[in-house]
Amino acid sequence: MNIPIDWALAGPAAILGLGALVALMVDAFFTRRTWLGSGLTASAATVLAGAHLVLRRGDMPTSTVALSVIVLAGLLFVLVASNVMNFETAMPPGEYHFLLLAAGAGALLMVAARDLVTLIVALELLSLSSVALVGLRQGDRRAIRSAWTFFLASVVSTAVSLMGASLLYGIVGSLDFADLRKGLATADVPDSVVAVAVALTVIGLLFKLGAVPFHVWIPDTYAGAPVMVAAFLSTVSKAASLGALLALVSVAFPSAYGTWQPVLAVVAAVTMTIGNLGALRQSEAIGLLAWSSVAQAGFLLAPATAVLTTEGLPAPVQYLAVYALANLVAFAALAVLLRLRGSTRIEDLRGLVRSDPWMGLPLVFATLTLAGFPPAVIGLVTKYVVIRPVVDSDHLWLAVVMGVNVMLGLAYYLRFIVTLCDVPDGEPYVSPSPPVSVRFAKATVLFGTAGLLALSVWPALLLDYLP
Repeated sequence: MNIPIDWALAGPAAILGLGALVALMVDAFFTRRTWLGSGLTASAATVLAGAHLVLRRGDMPTSTVALSVIVLAGLLFVLVASNVMNFETAMPPGEYHFLLLAAGAGALLMVAARDLVTLIVALELLSLSSVALVGLRQGDRRAIRSAWTFFLASVVSTAVSLMGASLLYGIVGSLDFADLRKGLATADVPDSVVAVAVALTVIGLLFKLGAVPFHVWIPDTYAGAPVMVAAFLSTVSKAASLGALLALVSVAFPSAYGTWQPVLAVVAAVTMTIGNLGALRQSEAIGLLAWSSVAQAGFLLAPATAVLTTEGLPAPVQYLAVYALANLVAFAALAVLLRLRGSTRIEDLRGLVRSDPWMGLPLVFATLTLAGFPPAVIGLVTKYVVIRPVVDSDHLWLAVVMGVNVMLGLAYYLRFIVTLCDVPDGEPYVSPSPPVSVRFAKATVLFGTAGLLALSVWPALLLDYLP
């Protein structure tokens, strides 16, 4: 039986997959170890995938195009900023770029998937490639331990999702989203069976989002992974999981709204609260961003409870775009600082705005965006964007929890900013003239900050075009 392939949807992922193989081969035949060959190949493949997406955007749902753009833009940002690791002999560049593109292909397929088989295969492609990226640095026991934590949590959550998918197949006889929509609405089975099947299926996506109680892998994984791999997990991986979750509940499970809606609402409230409480205790900048990403997952999930309304679908996508850009800027700045200073402890970054304003000011602005605090106006706008559909759908208790958590987030974000703007202890740090590879990473930080500034001056750039 011939199964037609929709190349409008599968094309970008196929280009990334081919690019991954070419990048690996280019690295294998280079006469000396360098990030240049495989890095340029990987970047070119990402740009080509983006060009294909733009040319075929009329054949795809608007939300799929928007999420795919976020995935590809985040992937390209990580690829360029990863040049900061050029000096590391323990990090093989060919394998790194191969795995990064493979994970990106899995993310694109998750966003485009319209059946559970494709979704779960894509989820595993993203997950296993990400696990390998976390533990790729040779001889790093901490990274290997983090990779094992990530792997064990991943396989358990995927197994639970497969159990849910098998139940759905038994109920409907198909795993296609359109068939599930029709079959679940007319299924002659107890509602409790449908509820269990739906709940089990979404667990794998909640894991990738880092939602409570599936968040325990995040702090350990981010701490042990290379900084730009942590950036990839906190942005591209989250974008893929959010896109897949939104498609699943809105296209396949609208008739089970009474089951998944209260679950997502409670999980969102608990996730943002625990994430913010965890971030309050951090003395390490990477740890602060790790727990912050848990809290931000709650803000991404909250408007998903109203995804069947007019504003329920655009709100999380618009919030995701700003969150991803701010997080990428922050992680890339920390990657540069780790290379130049050897530490990302918050106390060691005291006075960064004064001693290294080219990295200090972007880090401050990215943090203000995450906090939703002026002059980062776009962060404030997107906070309003995600709260509005929650209020309009009469989830007032969740809107109150979101407001409280905005205040909790301000506590540690502003404390971090005050430290960055403080007078440095002892002799002021003088930033050395970095090698070209570090300048590439610095350029991504500045370019991303310029994007955040542009969105703050002109929020309509975001609100009118996504999705």
